[in-house]
Amino acid sequence: QKSKQPEEDFSGLTWTQAFTKLNETLSRQYAFTEWKDIRWQALKDKYLPQIESAQSKDSFEDYSIALRAYINEIPDGHVKVSGDAEIEDKYIGGGFGLTVAQLDDGKVIVTWLDPFGPAQAAGLQVGDEIAEWNGHPIVNAVKEVSTIFSGTSATDETLKQKQLAYLVRAPLGTETKITLTDSRSVTLTAYNDKKMSLKKNYPSAVVSDKLRDMVLGNENSDPEPEGVAEKKMLDGNILYIKLWALIDLDLKQTGKPISTLDLMREAISYANENQCAGMILDIRNNAGGIDEMAAEILSLFYPEKTLYEYQKFGDSDDLTALYIKPEAHQFSGKIIALINSRCISSGEGVALGIKNLSNGETLGFYGTNGSFGMAGAKIKMPGSIMVDYPYGQSLDKDRKIQLESRNGVGGVSPSIRIPMTAENAIRIAKGEDVELEEALRILRSDQGL
Repeated sequence: QKSKQPEEDFSGLTWTQAFTKLNETLSRQYAFTEWKDIRWQALKDKYLPQIESAQSKDSFEDYSIALRAYINEIPDGHVKVSGDAEIEDKYIGGGFGLTVAQLDDGKVIVTWLDPFGPAQAAGLQVGDEIAEWNGHPIVNAVKEVSTIFSGTSATDETLKQKQLAYLVRAPLGTETKITLTDSRSVTLTAYNDKKMSLKKNYPSAVVSDKLRDMVLGNENSDPEPEGVAEKKMLDGNILYIKLWALIDLDLKQTGKPISTLDLMREAISYANENQCAGMILDIRNNAGGIDEMAAEILSLFYPEKTLYEYQKFGDSDDLTALYIKPEAHQFSGKIIALINSRCISSGEGVALGIKNLSNGETLGFYGTNGSFGMAGAKIKMPGSIMVDYPYGQSLDKDRKIQLESRNGVGGVSPSIRIPMTAENAIRIAKGEDVELEEALRILRSDQGL
């Protein structure tokens, strides 16, 4: 980046002093205050009394939750606050033995049941349609779900997915009454399911977050990736590439990071040598990384020099232009990029670049995250809490903010959107990769297979 990432340290202050400093710093340095119409004074007025109350009671739990709720008001996937696992477990450690999904027609259905859980024992079945949750119409109940333990949501689409996932989470021992459209009612008690339900929702049921969790130090039992870019040939002479992020990492612990761009170059050469008829670039759950790398990867597909972005920092009128510069060896066949709401930051830049190609498509149930600012600014808070936020903007050729969400809408939408039907929702919960299958079907159809 052309601008030094800001860092502040308020960890030595009282909670109230640090919160006041945090709010003041974000009001000055957060990149999208005007774009997203963030009212910093109103947020301070709302949450400072909660921080003061936590301070007076010396309650770290209350302080941590108030800080999470404050940060969660900012609709930006780059705005993050580190959490406390024990506090999370207290509030969302229980499950009811089921997951739900909202279909495109608005219905909310049961998609998965723990074979040893209370929902299965009570007679619920996969496919059952829910009418009410604790006496409230199900659609209203979903809208009221708190997502402070799931991170910020840049778009309404992302928020809805998180609310559906956390509707079925509660403190251990919580009783919940579920009424189905056929008038059956059951009362379930939250038990310790080791957060199993969170692994049965989209995208967790089908798309691993292993690399992101490895970088963040989170527990994840999924297999480790061999490299940041992995390739395999699929039936029908179609090359599949999983691109986990836009960074170089030493995943095999050789002492030297492997060039992700070189891995992509090798994949392109392999596709051309084998005369691949099509390519699937899987950037679902792409953790983002370096903008320059995103532009370099797109250079493997672009026949002409093309603007990737203008970078803008602070109040300066100075803009830094970043271009896609065509490489000698390119793939020019049909390419479909698989996307979802956990494809964030520079991963979204790759998605946009593929979508803009005449031979490119984006495919998925949902669009990308809608968080495309220059990230990496940090603020240390008391209690070993870290707040991250973006401090720069990405502008398009017309010098307008691009991809960053606004009023609940942003990111890259699928040019081929898969419907969330009951059948697809249930297949997802079983771990079936509906998106990959559809991309394969389309590419094979193009070949007449």
